[in-house]
Amino acid sequence: MPHIDHLAGHFERLCGLSEDEQRAEIARLDLAADDRRQLLDLLEADRRDGDPIRQVVSAGAASFQRTTANRLGAWRLIREIGAGGMGTVFLAERADGHFDQQVAIKLLRGFPTNDSMRRLRQERQILAGLDHPNIARLLDGGETGDGQPWLAMEYVEGSSLLDYASAHAPTLGDRLRLFDAMLDAIAHAHQHLIIHRDLKPANVLVSDEGVVKLLDFGIARLIDEGEAAQAATSTRVFSRGYASPEQRDGRTITTASDIYSLGVMLHELLTGRRDAADLSPPRLAPLALDADLAGILAKACATLPERRYSGASEFRDDLDRYRKGRPVRAARMTRTYRLRKFIGRHRIAVAAALLAVCVVAAFVWRLERERERAVVAEAASQRALLASERDAASARASLQFLTDAFSAASPDRAMSRQVSVPNLLDAARLKLASLQAKDPAVAKQMQRLLAVLYSQLGEARTARDLMRDGLAGITPTDGAEALRLAEDYAEYSMLLGLLEEGPAAEEAARTAAAWRQQYAPGDVLLRINSLQSLAMVKHRSGDDTGAIEQLREALRLGTEKRVEDIDARIETAQLLANLLATRGDCDEALEIARNGLALADARLPDDAPSRLPLMRAQASALNACGRQAEAEPVLRAAIAMQERVVAAGGTRMMGLANDLALTLNDLGRYQEAAEMLKQSDRARGEVGLGKIDDAISLGNRAGILENAGDYAGALSAFDRARAVLDEDRLDADHQVRRRLERAFARTLGLVGQHARAWSMLTDLRTRCARIEGEDSGEYAMLTWQLALLAERMDDPAVGLPLLDEAARRWSALVPESHPVFAHVHRARARYAMRQGAFELAETNLLAAIARFEHDGSTLPVDLAIARSELADLRLRQGRKAEARSLLRQSLDVLGKTVLPGEIYRSRTEKLAASLGVSA
Repeated sequence: MPHIDHLAGHFERLCGLSEDEQRAEIARLDLAADDRRQLLDLLEADRRDGDPIRQVVSAGAASFQRTTANRLGAWRLIREIGAGGMGTVFLAERADGHFDQQVAIKLLRGFPTNDSMRRLRQERQILAGLDHPNIARLLDGGETGDGQPWLAMEYVEGSSLLDYASAHAPTLGDRLRLFDAMLDAIAHAHQHLIIHRDLKPANVLVSDEGVVKLLDFGIARLIDEGEAAQAATSTRVFSRGYASPEQRDGRTITTASDIYSLGVMLHELLTGRRDAADLSPPRLAPLALDADLAGILAKACATLPERRYSGASEFRDDLDRYRKGRPVRAARMTRTYRLRKFIGRHRIAVAAALLAVCVVAAFVWRLERERERAVVAEAASQRALLASERDAASARASLQFLTDAFSAASPDRAMSRQVSVPNLLDAARLKLASLQAKDPAVAKQMQRLLAVLYSQLGEARTARDLMRDGLAGITPTDGAEALRLAEDYAEYSMLLGLLEEGPAAEEAARTAAAWRQQYAPGDVLLRINSLQSLAMVKHRSGDDTGAIEQLREALRLGTEKRVEDIDARIETAQLLANLLATRGDCDEALEIARNGLALADARLPDDAPSRLPLMRAQASALNACGRQAEAEPVLRAAIAMQERVVAAGGTRMMGLANDLALTLNDLGRYQEAAEMLKQSDRARGEVGLGKIDDAISLGNRAGILENAGDYAGALSAFDRARAVLDEDRLDADHQVRRRLERAFARTLGLVGQHARAWSMLTDLRTRCARIEGEDSGEYAMLTWQLALLAERMDDPAVGLPLLDEAARRWSALVPESHPVFAHVHRARARYAMRQGAFELAETNLLAAIARFEHDGSTLPVDLAIARSELADLRLRQGRKAEARSLLRQSLDVLGKTVLPGEIYRSRTEKLAASLGVSA
C-alpha cells in the first residue's frame, strides 16, 4: 500500500469543500501525478457512505481494545464514546483502587518519531498546568505498548453548547452568559501562552447545572507536533467553518486565531447559523442582531488578525459594555452614538429632565447634571479603552520579551546544539535591562516569572533578588491581581527563609495569606498554600511543633477536599515528612512520604521534578529510622533524576549530595562519604546559602572528614563554619552553634589538643544543663565525650565516673539493645587495659564484639575496630596467633572505609607490622 501520511494535511483541509472546489485546489498543489490521483480517490471515498477513514480509525480502536486488556496506566477502559480525525475517545475509570473517578481517554494519532514524542510530552506538561473551572483538565497521559500516545481528560457529562442553548437559554442574556464563561476560560489559557486551535460548538459542553466546559484544549497542537509540523503553524487540524483565514491558509497561528473562531461560535449561538452565507436550517431559535452586536461579531471575525480584538479579555469587555448599554469599541465613537447609548441607559432620568425643562425653567440644572454624568461616563469609557490597550500592549511586550530571550539562547546564537533551561533563563535575565527602559510594569512581571523559574532550579539568591525587584512598588488594583501577587509573595517568603532572612520571610508569608483570605476565603487550595508558607516561617524560627500542626491541617484539607492540585498535596507531604523525621518521628514521617509517592505514581509522570523533594523526605525518614541501607538507593535515584531532568547543580543537588554523604557516613563508608562531599561542595559553591545553612553544611563536611581520618580537613571546615556563625552573630546558646562546637571539641581531642577540648566540652555541658536539662540527649552526649577524652588523657579517676554517668543517662534515653552500649564496653576495656586489668578488658571487649556480631545494623568498621582492640589485648596476653587472626579480619575493612591517617587504622597497621601481618 502506498504511504499517504504526507497527504493527510491536504485531505483534512480539503474534505469540507465542494467537489469542484476540491479539484481546483488540488490543481494548484505542488504534487506528483500519483499523489494527486491518490488524494482525489481519498476525497471521493470520503463522500461515499461507509467512510473508509472512519472505518480504519474504528478498526484501530477495536484492535487497541483487544490488545491492551482495556488498561492504560491507572485507568480501565469502559467503552468507546467517540472517534474522529484526531483519534479515538474512550470512557475510562480509575482502576488502582485509590479512589473512584471517571475520565475521557483520547488516543492520539500520529507521533512517528522520538522527537515528536518528546515534543508531545513537553506540550502535555504545559497543558496539564491549565487550571480553570471552565476548562476540562488534562489529568494524565502516556503511551500504549506500541507507542501510541494517550491523554486522560476530565470527563464532562452534559449537552453540547448549541443543544443546551436551544433547550435552556432562550434569551440574549442567557446565551451571552454562556459565552462569557467561554471567554474567561480562553483568556486564562492565553495568559499561559496556550492556543486552543480548534474552537467549535462540539468542543464545548454544558452541564445540567449550566457550567460550561471547554474540551480538547491544545489537542490540535499536540497532533501537529505528532505530524512534525512547525511549532507556530498548522495546516492539518482544524474544523472548517470555524477556522481563521490564516489557519486555513497554513500561516502563523496566534491568539487572534482563537478570537476568530469565538466570533463564529457567538454568531451561531445567537442566530443558529455560522455566518450570513449559511443557508442551512438554524440549530436553535435565532435572535435578532442589532448594530452593536453585528459590529462586535465583525471585529472578532475580521479577516486580518490585527483588526480583531487583541485578546479574549478585550472581547469579553466589549460584550460586557454591550450588556450594560455602554458604547462598544467595535462601533464608531461618534457623539450621536454616545448620546444615544447614554439615553438608552438613563431613559427615566432623561425623560424626567426633559419634562422638567418643559414645565419650569428652574429645573434646567437637572439637565445640566445629567449632561455632566454623560461626560463622566464618556471619560470612564475612554479610561477603560486605554486600560485595555495597555493590557494588550503589555501582553505583546511580554511575548516579545520571551521571544527575544529564547532566540538569544537558540543553538545558532549560543553556538551549541544543546540548549538547557539555565541557558534560557540567563538569556532572559540579560534582556531585562532593555525591557525595564521600555516598559517597567512588564519588566516587573518578567522578573517575578524568572524568579520562580530560578527558584525551581535551586538558584536561591538569584531568585530572591529577581522577586524582590519584581515586587517593589507593586500594589494590587483588584482581587484577581492580589491573588496572583500572593503566589509571588509566598515564593518570596520561601526564598527569604532559605537565606535566613526570617522577619522579612514572615512578613511576606502573612501578606500572601491576608490577600488570599480577603479575596478568596473559600478556596481550599489557597488555604493550603498559606499554611505551607506560614509553617516554614515557624520552622525557620525554631517552632517545629507549630509548623507540624499547620502542615497536618494542610495535609488533611488536601485529602478530605480531594484537591486536584497534586503538586500542592505532594509539597505538603514532603514538608511534613521532613519535619517529622528531623524531630525523630520516623515511622509517621515514612508513612507520609510513602503516601505522597503513591499519589505521585498515580497522577504524575515518572520524571516529574516534583517527586524529588518527596524522595529526599523519604530518605530522611529512613535515616531517622536507622535504615541507612534503604535510604542510599533512594538518594542515588533522586540525584540521577535531578541531573537528568533539572540540572546538575543548584540548592537541591547540594542538599541531595549532602544527604547521601551523611548516609554513607552513617553506614561507615567514610571514604565514599568524603568523595560525595566534593559533589556537595561544588553545588554549594554555585548557590548562595543563608549563614546558618552554610555553617551546617560545613559542619557536616567536617564531621565526615573526621570519621574518614582527615583531621586537618575537618578542623579547617570547622574553623570556616565557626567564622560564618560569627559573621552572622549567632548567639552562643543557639543549638546550631552548640552542636558545631561539640563536634569541633571532639576533633581537637583526637588530634591531641586535650586541654582546649576539655575546656570547650565542660563549658558546653554546663550550658546544656541550663538550656536543655541534665536528662536531655545532648547532656548525655557531652558526658560521654568527656569520658572518652579523659581516657585519652589517661585520667581514669575523672573518666570512669563520667563513663558510669554517661551509661546511666543513655539507659534512660535508649533501649538496652542500642549500639551505644557496645561502645561503652569498648571504653571500659580501654580503661582496664591502661590499668593492666586484662581480664576485665577481655570481658568488656568480648561483650562489645558479641553485640556487634549479632546486631544486623552494626557498621563493619565498628566491628573491625573492636577486633583490632582485642588483637592488642591478645598481644599483651602473649596470644600472638589469635592477635594475627583478628588483625587480618580488621585490616581489610579499615583499608576500605577510612584514610591511612585515621587513628584506629594507624594503630592497627602499626600493631600488624609488629607481628609481621601484611596490611
